[in-house]
Amino acid sequence: MIREVSEALRDVIHRATPDLGAWVVLHSLSQGDKTALPDTKGILALIAVAEHPHLRNRPLVDGLTGLVRAPLSLQLTYLVTYVGDHDEAQTRLGRIVQAFHTTPIVRPPDLTPPLSDEVESIAVRLLAPNADERNQVWGSLGRAGRLALFYEVDVAPVPVLEREGRGRVREHRIDWVGAT
Repeated sequence: MIREVSEALRDVIHRATPDLGAWVVLHSLSQGDKTALPDTKGILALIAVAEHPHLRNRPLVDGLTGLVRAPLSLQLTYLVTYVGDHDEAQTRLGRIVQAFHTTPIVRPPDLTPPLSDEVESIAVRLLAPNADERNQVWGSLGRAGRLALFYEVDVAPVPVLEREGRGRVREHRIDWVGAT
């Protein structure tokens, strides 16, 4: 599902910038990635995956086999950059900011199956990492820093894999008798 989210974000950019064609590609940006950086292309790179901190520890939900954990909500962090002329990079990144500012929530009509069958929405927020955080990201990728945008994307839900053999809690009861 994570790959489908990345593709959906790329599609949002392409729909918002039809005059530029298919100019954004998915790439790890890692120096260890044997794939060369494409020239004069925008790059959408997933750099972190985490559990959404505000949707953790939700109550159990009904599943096929009884009560199961609530679907997992994720926060994905993306770095978006442009490989090419610095002035052109500013223009292209400005277009990406416009695209996600115009469409901060991506819903099923703009998502393709199987992602549209699994999630209600994808929320996109621009991040503002400080200089040290940006340097740490570029350093961990093994690359020199360049002009880039950072986005946090909330995705929900990732369903639990249900297994047979689990029973259902029919009653939970605590009897307490006070001292007489």
